Amino acid sequence: MILLIGLMLALMLLGMPIAHAMGASALVYVVTCTDLSPMLVAQRICVGADSMVLLALPFFLLAGEIMNAAGITQRLTRLALAIIGKPRGGLAYVVVAVNMLVAMVSGAAIASAAAVGSTMVPMMTAKGYPKGYAAALNAAAATMGPIIPPSVGFIIYASVSGASVGKLFLAGTLPGILLAVLTLVVCAWIARRDGHPAGEPRNRREILASLRSAAPALLMPVIILGGIFGGLVTPTEAGALAVAYGLVAGLGIYRTLKWRDLPAILLVTARRTAAIMFIMACASCFGFLITREVDAGAFIGLFQSLTSSRAILLLLLIGLILVLGTVMEGGSIMIILTPLLLPVLAAYGIDIVHFGVVFQMGIMIGLLTPPVGMLLFVLAGTTGVPVKTILRHMTPFYAMLVVLLLILAFVPDLSLALVQGSGGRLK
Repeated sequence: MILLIGLMLALMLLGMPIAHAMGASALVYVVTCTDLSPMLVAQRICVGADSMVLLALPFFLLAGEIMNAAGITQRLTRLALAIIGKPRGGLAYVVVAVNMLVAMVSGAAIASAAAVGSTMVPMMTAKGYPKGYAAALNAAAATMGPIIPPSVGFIIYASVSGASVGKLFLAGTLPGILLAVLTLVVCAWIARRDGHPAGEPRNRREILASLRSAAPALLMPVIILGGIFGGLVTPTEAGALAVAYGLVAGLGIYRTLKWRDLPAILLVTARRTAAIMFIMACASCFGFLITREVDAGAFIGLFQSLTSSRAILLLLLIGLILVLGTVMEGGSIMIILTPLLLPVLAAYGIDIVHFGVVFQMGIMIGLLTPPVGMLLFVLAGTTGVPVKTILRHMTPFYAMLVVLLLILAFVPDLSLALVQGSGGRLK
């Protein structure tokens, strides 16, 4: 197993993409260290992508692309600007509000960062906000994407843990709202400390006009979340409904989307889906070999020898997730670690739905942490702000996210209260 992990890390350090590094190291390990057929690698890669749960993934990615292409993000931004008005640092609050609304459709942090950041960072800079702060805020706010349902991350976790996607979506609702509130608190503190400019005064006519313009867009998350939480549709069906409604809104209501735009949208979605699925498939093979070499009883015994406390165990697991998040992609971490950790979670009586929320929150912090830090590089690429400049403004957001992660870990009711009150309606 040391060779397997060591070879993967070596290939990553040489610049090989993480999916290729996991697949290549798995193949070398099978050929040199086991009596298994090399065909096992191909079989496990196919098995890793063969999951009914993952059918929801391309639908939500496509819904997010349609939303961006139809200009729905801009309408939501206009509405948030009109409602929030003139408080000091008002544009920062708009960023949080728009990211929350976009998260209810896209379910992905990187998509949210690109869609909102490309609009809001130039707008904030033009109003006198520091470029680094504007980009850092957009990166931190984008972490709501995979926490607030629907969530691509929760779909991946469900595919390897056996947890209900609907329950995971519901479990992420209160933590997602709390993340938005705490981000607003940080924005308010920074605005007061640094003297950020006030927003524009509220205009009743503009509020009504922007509300009328955004009303069809606001129905999109209602359809998705209402259908799932009402037990009317499965997450996959909700994703298909979101795509259908997005097309109706873009082609028929707003008329900002043209039929000729669809091939490009479908191509982008196909590429994003393929990239995620390829990482998941290779990680599935890699994770299978690790779990094959690790005795579950010995693995549980290792943790029990370190601590008998559930609280200490959670801290150890959080530390492991945060460290791995600095060098690995979040989906890969989930697929490799989850099968190993399931027996440990059961032995310590930790609910897998609750841990899924904690896991996802830890991975979000990893997306903001170099050297991988994908959100940092997305914001740097779309706005032209250097990563080192963004990092100088990230400290308050790092502190807030870590505090929230610890709250979620040690107050499981924040994740499970809505699930327990759902009465088994979720599909």
